[in-house]
Amino acid sequence: MVDFLKLAKRKTLLSELVYYVLNIGLVVVLFVLSQTIQVPVLAIALVLISKWRVLAVRPRYWWTNIQANMVDVIVGVSIASLMYVPQITMFFQVVLSVLYALWLLVLKPQSKRRAMQMQALVSVALGVTALYVVSYEWPVTLVVLCMAIIGYSAARHFLYTYDEEQIVLLSGLWALLFAELGWLAYYWTFAYAPFSFIKIPQITLIVLLVSFMGDRMYRSWAKHGQIVIGEVILPVVFSALVIGVMVTFFNSVTI
Repeated sequence: MVDFLKLAKRKTLLSELVYYVLNIGLVVVLFVLSQTIQVPVLAIALVLISKWRVLAVRPRYWWTNIQANMVDVIVGVSIASLMYVPQITMFFQVVLSVLYALWLLVLKPQSKRRAMQMQALVSVALGVTALYVVSYEWPVTLVVLCMAIIGYSAARHFLYTYDEEQIVLLSGLWALLFAELGWLAYYWTFAYAPFSFIKIPQITLIVLLVSFMGDRMYRSWAKHGQIVIGEVILPVVFSALVIGVMVTFFNSVTI
């Protein structure tokens, strides 16, 4: 029995070591590719291939696995895409690589409610930013579809942490909201340029604030069976005011 436990422990340590090595290796290869090729296609393909385990089950489980892993895919594809932004510096590529390593090794493996909600938030921030940075020549239909996928995946990831029976319905409604905001942003897109090599789309900040409002309202409903105005009024007013100020006074740089 003791020998069996020792063997199991060694296998666990070995599997953890392999996990760390493979993920760090993925990050290193992505960085090397960003220094050697001019288009992100290979890097994005590598990120997708690294998720092969999603399909390493019976076909009837594919759709469930794909949905469960979409947040991770969005983060990986977004970082791979941002590494090829024109005028990007090597320093920022290193920063993106470190952030992706932290995602893979620290945040992604966690399964507690707060961590999973943070994962959903990160996927929205990176996904929407990368989408509007690279999609200036894309057809509006494709942009709207990508926004819907981001919204659906983040909402499903968030709702999965609760005992919610209508995950598909609520996630679909959130996808519709993101699609509508994405359509508006396609024709009226502004950005802020804190750095010379990257612009932060205004729509990213808007959907994050909208997500913040949605988070507070759902928490109140999940706790009380209804939305308590006293618990959500301040987050809603704050977010609405910030969005109003941005849209009215800070439309400075067009993507």
